[in-house]
Amino acid sequence: MNVPIRPRSLALLGGGLVVLLLVTRGCWPQGEESKRKPAVLVSLAPVGLGDFDETFPITGEVKPLASAAIRSQVSGVVQRVYFREGQDVKAGQPLIGIDPSPWQAALNQAIANRNRAIAKERVARAEVKRSRAEARQARQRANRYGSLGSQGAVSVDLAEQFRSQALSLEATVLSRESEVESTRADLAAARAAEANARLNLERTTIRSPIGGRAGQLRLTAGNLVRESEDRPLVVVNQFRPITVQFAVPQRLIPRLELGLKVTLAAGDWGQVSSIDNAVDPSTGTTAVKATFANRSQHLVPGAYVKGSLQLERLKQVLLIPQIAIQTGQKGPFVYVATSTMTKGNGAKGSGAIDNGAKAMVATPRQLQLGPTGADQVVVRAGLRPGERVVVKGQFALSPGSTIRLPKQQSGQGSK
Repeated sequence: MNVPIRPRSLALLGGGLVVLLLVTRGCWPQGEESKRKPAVLVSLAPVGLGDFDETFPITGEVKPLASAAIRSQVSGVVQRVYFREGQDVKAGQPLIGIDPSPWQAALNQAIANRNRAIAKERVARAEVKRSRAEARQARQRANRYGSLGSQGAVSVDLAEQFRSQALSLEATVLSRESEVESTRADLAAARAAEANARLNLERTTIRSPIGGRAGQLRLTAGNLVRESEDRPLVVVNQFRPITVQFAVPQRLIPRLELGLKVTLAAGDWGQVSSIDNAVDPSTGTTAVKATFANRSQHLVPGAYVKGSLQLERLKQVLLIPQIAIQTGQKGPFVYVATSTMTKGNGAKGSGAIDNGAKAMVATPRQLQLGPTGADQVVVRAGLRPGERVVVKGQFALSPGSTIRLPKQQSGQGSK
């Protein structure tokens, strides 16, 4: 008996066949291309073993080792300028000449006063010598007549007269000696005035007290300058050597010592020459100075420079590029390139040969890091020398990702 098939049953039967086909297709092994994700293009760098300079970045101000603000010590009119602005000068080199005429006249007057004082002192000493001789003769005469008077050979009045005369001459000697002391004091004052006048005359030629580079001159020839003006006429700064002052946090003070190397971004290097004896409580830092030879003289006082302070040189440590490092929940890690064998296309149980191929995969590795430099990082644990870490393309990786290398590195892929 023929049973008629209803349209609803046909629809259910067709739907079931479609589901069966989809499930069956999913169960069959697919080709290698459909199962495997494409390899990620990366670049690798080897884990190195070498020395590493642990440094601290600094920003410092260039300061002269010596600076002289030149001011006039005498008043007068500027007659001559002996240097050019920006010129290197030596210690003792003339810089400015002031009209010496008034000061030469003052010296001549001081010399005359000194000569006059010398003459007075000589006269006073001669008077003392003469008065001493007269007083000595008078004392001898008075003693003789005093003896005769006691014997009754001469009158008492005559003996008393010679004694009074001797006393008077001795008093004159004391007066003359006082005059000598006065004239000697006048002579000393005259000589001091002469020395001061001579010094003022010498000061009309203003000299550089230090060697260095002269700055801009505030005035020109013909201008009047006054003694000890507040504003300097010119400033001379020592350029060779020169110093850079910078601040270091107090946590590094135990590691500071004289002689540590300081390298500037421009390539100059120097050594720590001074460490302050206190910490600034407002910043928590201490001031440090480093001295530089500055042979090229491009370090100029007042300029700000960047550089690094070498704290320690670590010997034979593991080093990797800083760009290789990523940070995860467990801390810093890198991807290490490791070799593995991939399965072939043969179906299991089909009797086909399983042609495996050697490939590289990315394996994450947790690290313990040490000091960080400009582009390298010290690795204390987690890597071995010779291993290769991913330095480009690592952000597209996941644990076990297959990786491939650019052509220039492909020759190293199987190593």
